[in-house]
Amino acid sequence: MRTLLPLFTFLLLGQFVIGQGCTELFISEYLEGNGNNKGFEIYNPTANPIDLGPYVLERWSNGANAVSDAIDLQGTIAAYGTWVVVNGQTEDVDISGGSISPAVDVEMQILADQLDNPYPAPTYMNGDDALVFMKNGTEIIDIFGKPGEDPGAAWTDNEAAGYTSEDGGTYLTANHTVRRKIDITIGVTTASDVFNTLLEWDTLPNQTWDGLGSHTCNCDPGVGLTENTPVEVSVSPNPVQNNNFTVTASRLINRVEMFDQTGRMVKNEAFGELSQNAVISTAGMESGIYFVNVYMTGKTTFTQRVVVR
Repeated sequence: MRTLLPLFTFLLLGQFVIGQGCTELFISEYLEGNGNNKGFEIYNPTANPIDLGPYVLERWSNGANAVSDAIDLQGTIAAYGTWVVVNGQTEDVDISGGSISPAVDVEMQILADQLDNPYPAPTYMNGDDALVFMKNGTEIIDIFGKPGEDPGAAWTDNEAAGYTSEDGGTYLTANHTVRRKIDITIGVTTASDVFNTLLEWDTLPNQTWDGLGSHTCNCDPGVGLTENTPVEVSVSPNPVQNNNFTVTASRLINRVEMFDQTGRMVKNEAFGELSQNAVISTAGMESGIYFVNVYMTGKTTFTQRVVVR
């Protein structure tokens, strides 16, 4: 059973967490889109794969001073790779009086490594909820927002209002995607007096998913402190047609792996002659959802869900 810590205990624990950059997972992207198009991305800034078993992502909803709901992460995150969790509602739900809670867009489901729990769950956030990333039950390794504070509709750029929407300002966390800046190499481990989004996050338009599943960070030796060009990867067509799909990347592709939903590897194709395009055959595969890992030069990894019909 998970213990829900009151806010004062949370703050006390946070004061004693000391970390170094590029040594621990952190939240790299936060998506708060239309309807239930919501999710988050975790980044591994180390040179080794990390088992996600000890990690939990908590939501502190609407200024609550304790955990509202949480999800246990499952799987293994590759070195310099990402783990994407999106809202788990895959069908429209009639909630009451004819009101419909909409399904997550299929495109967003495809990008997920893990679907969130049924409601209530962290990815039912609305841009005014804090997220706390925990390890081993007590160690705080990252914080998004300000736990215990209800900012109104969103956290904003209004410094005079403590970056809340109490007295106007531009919404930064509601109906936006926010992405960790390239030079951020460690999570926030102590709750701050205010949450100034723009210190560590780039704010992108609503429904922006183009970078989900890949993160550019100075921890990656393939990026370096002077290389600021984001890695671009696309997989098409998706769903797959005619037993083939093409991976196109802005870096040279070393290898492509495919796993079924049980975690069984069904394809492991290495490329001796490196190219920015790789055609992958799905002939003989059963219909369903598969996970595709793309390994590129610069120790860059990209993961995406692919639907085979």
